[in-house]
Amino acid sequence: MIIKLFNKFKWSIKIILLFLLYPLKTIKNEFDFEYINTLLNNQKIIKTNKEKYNNLDDSLVSSYDFHIENESSRTNSLHLQDTINPEYFTNLNRFGYGRKILMDAKYSNLAFLDAFHLYPANVFVINETIKLIESGLIKEGLIVDFPSGIGNLFIYLDRFYDNSKFVGIDNFEQISREEVIKYQKGIGKKAEIITYEDFKNELSSNIVDLVVSIELNLDLIINQILEIDSEFLMFETMYVSRYKDLIDIIALKYNVYCINESIVTYRKRRNL
Repeated sequence: MIIKLFNKFKWSIKIILLFLLYPLKTIKNEFDFEYINTLLNNQKIIKTNKEKYNNLDDSLVSSYDFHIENESSRTNSLHLQDTINPEYFTNLNRFGYGRKILMDAKYSNLAFLDAFHLYPANVFVINETIKLIESGLIKEGLIVDFPSGIGNLFIYLDRFYDNSKFVGIDNFEQISREEVIKYQKGIGKKAEIITYEDFKNELSSNIVDLVVSIELNLDLIINQILEIDSEFLMFETMYVSRYKDLIDIIALKYNVYCINESIVTYRKRRNL
């Protein structure tokens, strides 16, 4: 109780400071102090890792036509309008802060992003994953999306990698297992979506090349992600930048490989 009150007091002080230091930004963003704080922390972590900055690179993913994948994913997700969280699954492009951060970064290809049936950061995940595959850094290991939801990221990655190596991990709290199975069946089953417990029991001995975790508070699952022991990690930048403890925990095992306003990619440290 005391800790909660202290944290609430600290946040109140921070709100006052944010308004005094950034009055125009505060007004422009309609006093959304959570967003302003996110924006500033993103800038801080990018500045700290400026030599790894890759300027919202979409050069590879934008060279492909994903019309078929986009239509298939949307068509086979119509039943998600009746889920626990329909706003997310039916409004992926504009849910949360992902798109707003790109607008603040003056990213100029928003129409391209909006064509995807994906949360915006996942489009940059595809771009960076293609790079890793083409450079031979992702070879034969698993690609894990955690949490995966319906597994719509995999309908796009299927173009570039063997889908028998795709695994989605989800706890099925926001969407039922049956709804996920229905979507996967409709798109031609690009991935197996299982719980973390099932992953540990069935697949923990497999080599994992990449774990992707987008649009979730990482503190809820960071220990599980680190246990998977992947060569690469891809997170949404804003879900790392706001938490110093999280940055420090990840840094014990991983180095920043590349970063932009949308996603940060980590690679396992060589000296472990």
